[in-house]
Amino acid sequence: MRRRSLTLALPLGLVVLAGCDPAAPAGGSKSPPHVDVDPAPTVLGELATAVDVASLRLPLEMTPMIVVDPGWTATPLERDGIFLGYSDAGDRLRFRAVDQDGTVLWEAQRPLSCTGYSLSADADGRAVAVLADSSVRDDGTFATSVTGYDLRTAEELWGPVDVPGPQAAQGLVYTAPEDSPMGSSQPRTALVAGTGEVAVTEDELGDGRILAEHGGSIVRTDGAELVVASAATGEERWRTDLPRGVDAARAGIGPRIDPNTGYAVLAGGNDGGTVLDLADGAVIAEGADHVARDDVLDVTVLAAGKTLWGVEADGTEAWRHEDPEQLRFITAGERLAYALRDEEGTLVVIDTSQGKMVQPYDVDQEGPLGVPERFSADTAAAVDVSGTRYLVTTRFDEDFGTR
Repeated sequence: MRRRSLTLALPLGLVVLAGCDPAAPAGGSKSPPHVDVDPAPTVLGELATAVDVASLRLPLEMTPMIVVDPGWTATPLERDGIFLGYSDAGDRLRFRAVDQDGTVLWEAQRPLSCTGYSLSADADGRAVAVLADSSVRDDGTFATSVTGYDLRTAEELWGPVDVPGPQAAQGLVYTAPEDSPMGSSQPRTALVAGTGEVAVTEDELGDGRILAEHGGSIVRTDGAELVVASAATGEERWRTDLPRGVDAARAGIGPRIDPNTGYAVLAGGNDGGTVLDLADGAVIAEGADHVARDDVLDVTVLAAGKTLWGVEADGTEAWRHEDPEQLRFITAGERLAYALRDEEGTLVVIDTSQGKMVQPYDVDQEGPLGVPERFSADTAAAVDVSGTRYLVTTRFDEDFGTR
């Protein structure tokens, strides 16, 4: 269900955002004391605990929807309408996969040492969750392995498979920790999401580098060219020259590939990044550090420094917002884009249809703001409220209006 449009031009309130992206590549090999846990997922198939929306200060467009508490304390990942996040349970991590309608599909435990987790897809397009595990070698050091599961059913597809160390880039890319004996000279290894087999290592690429794995594709360099190939077969899907100003030795994909569009930022120069569509290599925009897609309005939102701007499907710039402060971009979805003014700590919310600042929260309500961090294509949203992540589902609350 699409929700109501809102364009209230009111002063913005103060908000402090907490938390970090648990799927960001891990660095270093230092880990907390190891605790053995049973890694096998438990299938649940039950609705998460519903939350009284009146107790949360959410964007007003979200208030007619049922909101649940999946128990996440870290920003979840999302693919095909399923969110995967985790909570710190003291001596271990508890992962939970939750459908956008609020159903907890399954949960799994892992040691507290975080080595990254990913969502990808096999050759048939099936969504795959890849969870890392750690074990202690006889010499006291940690070994890392990964296991692949069907994201919806939790069926084990493969693994555990040993990998060199933590996640080193977006997707199923791994390397030795920075402070290991091999350090950053250790080549990266990328896996096939559907089987767990090694797709490619940098030893095989000569002067090429692995930049990311996404949805069953490997993004890599080959000299001064950018190549995207099938992880399963190695067949090239497209190849193009690196954008002008991008140094092949410094090239990288990040900070996040949009799972619904495949849009990604390729950086490696001094003039901001180039936004590419990983499906075909088309250039979406230049000079951006972040990208997100508002699927309600079909507007691509871009961010760099103090600037946010929107691009229509045909590449036309629709609007531009120049802020007086440096902005930390958060996300965009459901007609709004969110960014944080780092210096003063205020939230900037932009109407993605016009590029104007708006106030989407009830100004008469008190408490910390609920700030969206992830959207599904159907506008379910993971929302951060002072470090606790709630899920605004796709289910309309039949009692809305009588609360």
